[in-house]
Amino acid sequence: MIPSALQHLDLKALTGLLYLLEERNVGRAAQRLFLSQSAMSRQLNRLRNAFDDPLVIRTSKEMVPTSTALALEAPLKLMLEQMAGLGSQSEFQPQSSQRTFRIQTTHYQAQAYIPAIAELFYQEAPFASLETSTLTETSLLSQAEHSLDLVLCSDYIQLPNRFEKRLLGREKFRCIMSSSHELAKQETISVDDYLAYSHVLVNLGGPTPVVSDVWLGERARERHFAFRTPYLLAAFETVGRTSLLMSNSGLLPERFKSQFGLVIKDLPMESPLLNYYLGWPKSMENDPGVIWFRDLCERVVKGLIPYPVGLDEES
Repeated sequence: MIPSALQHLDLKALTGLLYLLEERNVGRAAQRLFLSQSAMSRQLNRLRNAFDDPLVIRTSKEMVPTSTALALEAPLKLMLEQMAGLGSQSEFQPQSSQRTFRIQTTHYQAQAYIPAIAELFYQEAPFASLETSTLTETSLLSQAEHSLDLVLCSDYIQLPNRFEKRLLGREKFRCIMSSSHELAKQETISVDDYLAYSHVLVNLGGPTPVVSDVWLGERARERHFAFRTPYLLAAFETVGRTSLLMSNSGLLPERFKSQFGLVIKDLPMESPLLNYYLGWPKSMENDPGVIWFRDLCERVVKGLIPYPVGLDEES
């Protein structure tokens, strides 16, 4: 337990003691601490009372430290250096880091962006680890903020107020069908064509309403979902093997259209572009490792997303 006399000492007094031990002169120690010599003398008296020791003894040439003062010098210097380090962030070195970075995202974004993020991640940080986990519409609302470093999400994920976010770009919803589908040969499809067939719904794991129902308006009730799944690749392959239609952001289906025999067309109704964001806990705003990680993710996503955001749009 720290004696009560020592509990009243502040950093300035302890720094003054260190300067006095280094300089062996009250005047020079006072100059380094930006104090008058009389003020420095008062500091020394406080220190002597706190440690119950003279600490330094004046001789004809200099101030000579006592054995107690000499024993204090090394731990005092170490403590003050450590305290000074709290005020400055050390530079992050990805090439030597063994840190684990954690990112949460949806199934779609995990397939669309995480492999490319991982490729660059291990090029820049070969000894670090990357963990991904699934994000649902409301999962962040009840989650501890220190359980992740970054979130890659769209407008349909609820980010709590304790998170910062940055707009990365936008994707457009498209209509996906089998290459052997009756509509595949048509240059455009009508709303009647679109509603004449059953559909696939990929559910993120929450109760959020179907996005495209808003664009269909009153006619949304005419659409029939015959297949529901949380698995995107299963949905793509099912569409390729059946007459079912699917509405989805276009980037990932483009990547798998040859593999699953897909055709991708514009939707028959107006649909706004879907915003994509990076999010991170405000408590991690100035973490050097997280700054590096989110810069890496931003570079990757902006290089892949169909409509990357401009500098004037970032938020």
